[in-house]
This record gives sequence, C-alpha cells and structure tokens, in this order.
Amino acid sequence: MPTRDGAVYLALVGGVLFGAVNTGNNLIYLVLGIFLAVLVVANVLAEWNLRGLRVARRLPSEIFAEVPGIGSYILKNARGRGAAWHVRLSERGNRVSSTFVEHCPAGAEVDVSAVFTLSERGPDWLSAVRIESTFPFGLVRRWRDVELPCQVLVYPRPAGRGVTAAPSGEGEDAGVRGRPAGSGEFAGLRPYRPGDPLRRVHWPTSARAGQPMVVVRVAEGAEDVVLVLDPGLAGERREEAIRRLAGRVDVHIARGDAVGLEADGLALPPRAGGTWRRRLLTILAGLARR
Repeated sequence: MPTRDGAVYLALVGGVLFGAVNTGNNLIYLVLGIFLAVLVVANVLAEWNLRGLRVARRLPSEIFAEVPGIGSYILKNARGRGAAWHVRLSERGNRVSSTFVEHCPAGAEVDVSAVFTLSERGPDWLSAVRIESTFPFGLVRRWRDVELPCQVLVYPRPAGRGVTAAPSGEGEDAGVRGRPAGSGEFAGLRPYRPGDPLRRVHWPTSARAGQPMVVVRVAEGAEDVVLVLDPGLAGERREEAIRRLAGRVDVHIARGDAVGLEADGLALPPRAGGTWRRRLLTILAGLARR
C-alpha cells in the first residue's frame, strides 16, 4: 500500500508516463524506466524486510480501564543475515500506542516498551500484533498480522484522588480509619508508590520483578472494613460506585486494613494482603453491567 509520499511519487510517475507517450522522447522513457525500477526495488525490499520477523507481547502486570499501562513487545529477527529496519509494532484494533524499532540485527531480539490502554472493565481480548514498515524509501507500506490471541482482565479504573477510606464499611462517605501499615504481620507485596518509605522496599523481589516492590504489613490496630455496593444502582451511577470501591480497596489494603466486599449477592469476609487485593479487583471487574 502506498504511503502519502508514495502517492505523490505515483502521481509523478503518471505525469512522466503521460509526457513519454505524448512526446515519444527516449530520454523521458529512460526517466520513466528509472522511476518504475525504484518502485520495483521498494516493493521487493519492503517484503524482504518483514520476512523472518517474530513478535511476542508482554502485558502490564495490572491493567485498569482507561489507564495507560506500560508493557512491551519483543521483536526477534530470525533471519540468518540482514537486519530489519524501521519496523512499527501495534495492536490490531488500535488497543495500544504504536511503538517503533529502528534497527533489529539478524538473529537478535529487541525489547521495546508499549503503552496499552483498554477502555472497559472486565474480560477483553487482544487478537493480533501488526508488524509494518515503510522501508526502504518510505513509498510503500507493508504489514503482516501475527496472531497472538490473549484474554486479559481489565480492572475498574479507580476513582480519582478524592477517594478516601470508608467509614463503617458502607463505602459511601469519607472517613479516617486504621493506622499506617509500617509494622505488624506480613500481608504481601505491592508495587512502590510515590511517598512510600524506602525502608519498606523488598530489594530481592524488586530485582526479580524489575520494579520496586514494597512490603505490606497488617498494622496493629488496623480495622476490618466491608465495602458494600448499593444493589439499587444502575448505569453510570453503578459504574462510578464500582470505580469508587476499586479506589477504596487500594486505599485500605495499602493501610493494612482487612477488606471485605458485599456486591450482587456475594459476601466476602475481610482479609488483607496484595493477593486479596487482586481477588477483590477481579470480582469488581467481573460484575454485571446494569
């Protein structure tokens, strides 16, 4: 498929062809032959540039609706010789911002970051990764879709900075509860957030995970909290309530509180820790829409 520059080039070729046919000038025919040879070379090199390329997808550890998540693509050039140039990777259906690989040597792998943004909570599908290139002259765009079907679970987007701890477990009004989880029984690990003390970073796990991980402990005096979803809500009000509950799950788990949930006939007793946080977010993501 021609690019915008390629369309201009084709228009120029058409003008040269018109001049050659109407004048019969051999020099114009020579120029026309050169122009057509460039098109042939561009198509051949563009097709060759995509041969032998493999791609793998590495998703973010957690994906929240409408929140950009940092993942990556791993591009591998399986050819025995010849580097791949100017390769663009994107998710079919525009589910991720496209990312660019300038150069991938023969037999090598390039790990390039990508920003994944999914719009709605709940189960979602990623189907294929598109590998495309305008190499060598920017006149022709070639692409190939690599089927990589993958189901992902999109957590509800937590409500904004105004979300605070909930009083009496009702989950509707603001309140101050518990104490910072700086000491007490080990409850799990979570990614580092700005403001966390560096002494709580668990360095061995951080090295394995590739990102700072913070130790979460159940503080002495931490409270049990039961978050309740109003069964009478529907539409956008229900979605907003789910987002608010997702934010409060984060707030309370970070404080070391034990959190329970009552929603759509499901009643979970309070528990603490990072694994329990993911369980609660998973349940909130899967709630029916009304």
